[in-house]
Amino acid sequence: MTRLLPRGSRRVPWSWLGLATTLAVGCAEAAAPPGILLVSLDTTRWDTTTLGGPRNTTPNLARLAARGTTYTRAYAVANESVTSHAALFTGRYPSELAIAEYGTFALPAGTPTLAAALAAHGWSTAAFTGGGHVVSEFGLHQGFDTFRTVGGPHSFGSLYDSVPEATAWIADQEGPWFAFVHGYDAHTPYVQRGPFAHPWGDDGATARIESIVADDLALEQLRGHLWFRDRTPTDFTHAVGRTVLGTDFYRLPAEPRPGESVALLSERELDHLRDHYAAGVHYADVWLGVLLASVDLDNTLVIVVSDHGEDLLDHGFVNHRAGLWDSTLHVPLVVAGPGVEVGVRTDLPTELRSVVPTVLAHADIPVLAGATAAPLGQGSPDAPLFAEGTMDALSVFTPSLGRLTLHEAGLATGARTVPTDVHDPRLEATGTDGVAPGHTATVAPLLAHLQAWRARLVPATTTATPVPAALREALQARGYWVPAPDP
Repeated sequence: MTRLLPRGSRRVPWSWLGLATTLAVGCAEAAAPPGILLVSLDTTRWDTTTLGGPRNTTPNLARLAARGTTYTRAYAVANESVTSHAALFTGRYPSELAIAEYGTFALPAGTPTLAAALAAHGWSTAAFTGGGHVVSEFGLHQGFDTFRTVGGPHSFGSLYDSVPEATAWIADQEGPWFAFVHGYDAHTPYVQRGPFAHPWGDDGATARIESIVADDLALEQLRGHLWFRDRTPTDFTHAVGRTVLGTDFYRLPAEPRPGESVALLSERELDHLRDHYAAGVHYADVWLGVLLASVDLDNTLVIVVSDHGEDLLDHGFVNHRAGLWDSTLHVPLVVAGPGVEVGVRTDLPTELRSVVPTVLAHADIPVLAGATAAPLGQGSPDAPLFAEGTMDALSVFTPSLGRLTLHEAGLATGARTVPTDVHDPRLEATGTDGVAPGHTATVAPLLAHLQAWRARLVPATTTATPVPAALREALQARGYWVPAPDP
C-alpha cells in the first residue's frame, strides 16, 4: 500500500553523501526551509497525460512521478472549478460547505481550510491562481496570507502567468511555506502560444475548426459532430456578483430544431480539436517543469492534481460541467517529496478530498475540522468514490462495478434521499470489466452505496454569501490576504 513515510525519514540520494561529508568537516550551510507545493492543472484528464495516455504530453509530470507516487485511479469530487477546489481546500464535499446550487455556491466565511490550518501553525501561505472561478469572491482565499489572481480576477490565466509570481514568492521564504499554484492552460479556448499551437501537427485542421477552438462559446455550441451555430450560451450573474456561464444550455436537445442552422463536423476536425486540447495539457506541463526546477524537491512535498477533466465529446459535450463521467472526474494525482514512496504506481481508488489530511499529517498538524477523508494511500481497493455535479447530479464509482450517476438529484434543495428503484430514469450506469452498462447486478450495489453515503452526509442548509466589503478590508488590514491586482 502506498503511504507517506513518517515525517523526518526520507530516502537520501547517493549524491547527497558528498554534501553530508562536507558539512561534517565544518562547511556550514543553512538548511532549506521545508515547503509544501500544491499545483492544480485545471481541466486535465488523466488519459491525456503521459502517465495515463498514449502521448508524451506531460514529460515533467512523468519525471516527478518517478520521484514519488502516482495514483492511477484518482477522482475529483466535483466537475466545476469552484466546487472542486472548495473540496480540495477543505477535505469536504461541496454540499457539506454550502447548498450545492451553481448560481450561489461559494465557500462561506470562516470555513476551516488547509491554508488556514498551516498558517495557524506558522507556515507562510500563498496562492497564485488563474482567476476564473478560483478567486476570492468564491471564498477560496481563506487562510492564504497572499492570494493573487494573476492577470486579473476575471481572466482564465495560464501557468505562464502564475508560475513566475509563485517562484519569486517561494525564493523569498525563510521558514516553512505552502504555495498553491494554478492555471487554466487546458481549459477552453484551446489556443496556445507560439510553437505550442500545433505540437501534434495540422491533420484535420480547417478554417472552421480553428475558429471554433479559439472561441470558448463556439465550443459550447458543439453536440457530437453537430455545431449549433444559432444557439447562444447564456450568462447569468452569480450571487457573488460575477458573470458565469449558465447551465440550462446543456439541457437543450442535441437534435436540430426546425429552421436551425447546423453544421456537420468531420471526425478529422474533431480529432484536431482534441489535439488542441492536448496542446494545452502539454503547455501546462512546460510551466510545471519551470516551477519544479525552482523548488528544492528534497525539502518540498509536491502534490500535482487537476480539479476535473473535460468531456471532449465522449458524451456529446466539449465542456466538463455537463455530467459526472470518467471523462470529467478521472484526473492525474502525483505526490513526491520527503517521506513519499518512490517510483510507485497504485490503482487504489483515491479522491481529492484526501489531499488535506495527507498534507496536515506531513506537517504534523491535527485533522481539519469537518474533514472526514483518509490520507492518500489508505482505504479498500474497491472503495466507493462519490461526486457531486454542477448539473444537479450525484455519482458513485467502484473499480469492480463502474460508475452510476443520478441526474436531477435535488442538490439545490439539500435533498438527502436517493431513489430505490434501479430502473429510475434519472440513473445512468457505465459498466466496466465486462459488466454491461445498466445491468441490475451493477446498478443495485452502486445505488446502495449512493443511498448510504447521502444518509450519513450532513448537507449545508444555508447559501454562501459574498464576503462583505467591510470584512474584506478588515482582514486585508490584518494581513490575512491581499487584494487581487487590477487587470
